Amino acid sequence: MNFMRLWANFFFSFFLFFVSFELVKGQTFDDDGIQEEILIFRTSPALSTFAEGMFSFQVSTFSPILVVKVNGFAQMVTENADWAEFKLPYFLKPGKNLFEIFVQTKKGEIQEEFIVTYEPIQKKEVEPPPLKGMIMIGQIESDNILQAYEGSTATSASKNDLLVSASYAFGITENSDVSLSGFIKFDRHQNRSLASEEVLYRQFSSEYSHKKLLGMNFRSALGQTVISVKDANPSDPTKAGEFREDVTSLFLNAAGKFKLGRSTVMSVKLQVDIQDKVKTDTEDGTLTQASLSSKTRWEDFRFLASLDSQSTGFSEPSKNYQTTSIKAGVTFSWSPWVFGLDFNNSNQNYKNPDLSTNLVVKNKKDEITVNSKYAYNLSNIFGLDYSQIKQSSNDALRTYSENQILLQYMWLF
Repeated sequence: MNFMRLWANFFFSFFLFFVSFELVKGQTFDDDGIQEEILIFRTSPALSTFAEGMFSFQVSTFSPILVVKVNGFAQMVTENADWAEFKLPYFLKPGKNLFEIFVQTKKGEIQEEFIVTYEPIQKKEVEPPPLKGMIMIGQIESDNILQAYEGSTATSASKNDLLVSASYAFGITENSDVSLSGFIKFDRHQNRSLASEEVLYRQFSSEYSHKKLLGMNFRSALGQTVISVKDANPSDPTKAGEFREDVTSLFLNAAGKFKLGRSTVMSVKLQVDIQDKVKTDTEDGTLTQASLSSKTRWEDFRFLASLDSQSTGFSEPSKNYQTTSIKAGVTFSWSPWVFGLDFNNSNQNYKNPDLSTNLVVKNKKDEITVNSKYAYNLSNIFGLDYSQIKQSSNDALRTYSENQILLQYMWLF
């Protein structure tokens, strides 16, 4: 009996020794045990819908951290620290992006891989309606409605404007289409003694556009413009107060728009008009216009700058002129409001002396406009503008100044 107890005590003691030895061995010498005491936790999402962001993770160990690397690049580590947090800015590529993290301590090292998947938000492209347009109603208050020259009596008056425009588009391919468009605009003076100053504009055109032509949005249009005025002394008394055609023109233009960087858009346009002055032939000929403009945005601000040049080639040389315009503006969006400030400077130089004064006329015009718009919804917009206009000239009869207040209502469809 004592012999059996002796063997039982021996085997029990041997079992306790073996278990204790394995526990000590696992805590001290096993490589897997060393790796387990280094823990890496990712604290940023594994899925991102934005290309730019921060990849963040934490490292926790049982011994001081010596080295931390991400994709081979060493990170700053505090001396004798056994816990650290890291944040790294990234710019992801669509799909899976690999981040390899290597950590080394005094007792061992480990390397783990983390994947961040970038799935851009897919914008649902909504096909624009084939028919779209705008109706705009405005009222202008002016302290010099007839642009009387300085020193003469200025006329203060009000007039109403109505503009109706519409276009219908036909899709050709995924990136190109053809549209037919037109607009009509006329004004009406509340003071009927100024009815002879009323003007009617009409324009019709066909346009071809391509969204991706040589890396830019391309547009080209062919159309006709007709400007009509009230005939104060018509040969037929029954037509008194009716509009008659004053100028007609055929035009052809081409324009391109392309991006520079992420927030700047450049535009280039060239247009040629063949003009016909109905009653006389003095202003029959061509008008050539070239434009260069740029738009850029910074947060809620939009900046605009443009340079326009126009030259004429009329049958009467004394009517020819060269005009250069510089425009600059800024708008600030504070939904549903938009506030803006615009400046326009134009210089018009005639190429030959005027036949009546023998003077080569030079006009300089400056216009400053402060404007605001309120979008009640996507279709109804209200606007209020205040403009100061001043023109100087070497011909005293062409020098004038004017202040305008414009109230507008726009309905988009």
